[in-house]
Amino acid sequence: MSKASGGSNWEQLKKTLTPTKKKPASSARDGRGTPAKKRRPGVGGLASFTKNFERKETTAGPSQYNTDEVTFLAAPSEKPLMHELRQMVAGNNVLNESKKSIGNYLAIDCEMVGLGQGGEESALARVSIVNYHGHVVLDTFVQPRERVTDFRTWVSGVRESDVMNAPPFDDVQKQVAGMIKDKILIGHAVENDLKALLLSHPNPLLRDTQKCKQLREHAKTKRPGLKKLTELELGLRIQGRSHSSVTDARATMALYRLYKPEWEASLRHVMETYRQKTGMEPLSTKKKRKRGDAEDGDEEEKERGKQKQFPGGGRKGISSGLSVVVKRFGKKVEDQPKRRGPAPAPAASSSGGNWWEEAAG
Repeated sequence: MSKASGGSNWEQLKKTLTPTKKKPASSARDGRGTPAKKRRPGVGGLASFTKNFERKETTAGPSQYNTDEVTFLAAPSEKPLMHELRQMVAGNNVLNESKKSIGNYLAIDCEMVGLGQGGEESALARVSIVNYHGHVVLDTFVQPRERVTDFRTWVSGVRESDVMNAPPFDDVQKQVAGMIKDKILIGHAVENDLKALLLSHPNPLLRDTQKCKQLREHAKTKRPGLKKLTELELGLRIQGRSHSSVTDARATMALYRLYKPEWEASLRHVMETYRQKTGMEPLSTKKKRKRGDAEDGDEEEKERGKQKQFPGGGRKGISSGLSVVVKRFGKKVEDQPKRRGPAPAPAASSSGGNWWEEAAG
């Protein structure tokens, strides 16, 4: 009895349901007659909502999603300078106001997007500039003048929404030109960055870490990559995901500071000639620096100075000012006054006393 009533209820329910027509087999094929791809699960629903939400919330300016993780490996050395530079690349250093100024040394890095068919041509999309201590003095997206066909987000970290309301190219170009004027400009393959900005910079004021002799020798290649050099010289791994132009600029500055004394010494005559031709003042005498503002590499010079100290704490060819220890008959002579000229002849004495006591009397 229960089975019969259950069957009759199901028959009544089937009448109320709207019948669905099965699609013909041809509808499951595309226009070329090949089976259409199955719809992936998870495209709709919550996943689709989250994706659309993130796109709407992203605004112009440095992207929150562009942060590049810096992985700390074993440090190549235990020197204080190495520790400072590693923390600088990671953005962990706490700087005072004097070390946040623009200064005389700037490192630049740019991110590009693709133009034209297949995105083969490059256009500027982001510019980052840091000072000698890694402080960010400029970080801005740039609105390309032509239609972008490939944002290269997987490597550049740039999204369409980042450049939509960004400053126009001409404004950024003018700002960068004024900032780098008469400055030492450091970059990795820096000519590419200047080309993207349609700017030029005096060759004597350029420092390209890709062309640095010491870095080339250590990497054993003529064109070492920034990622490889940073890991080799600083024990840091960068560019794990998409690039961050801020992190890349800091890494470039850190590599320059590692070899700054030797690098600048090799260019001393070039810089002197350039200053004579242009009337440019030496960087160190442009203005008096406050104590603690070691922009021109005082830390590097001090560290290398410790390694080159001569016995006694002095420097080669310069008197250390230390007294000469005199011993007579195996006994130390204390605090003898310095004399100039020939020593006075000892006075004759029948008592056989100390001749220097009589001379002093």
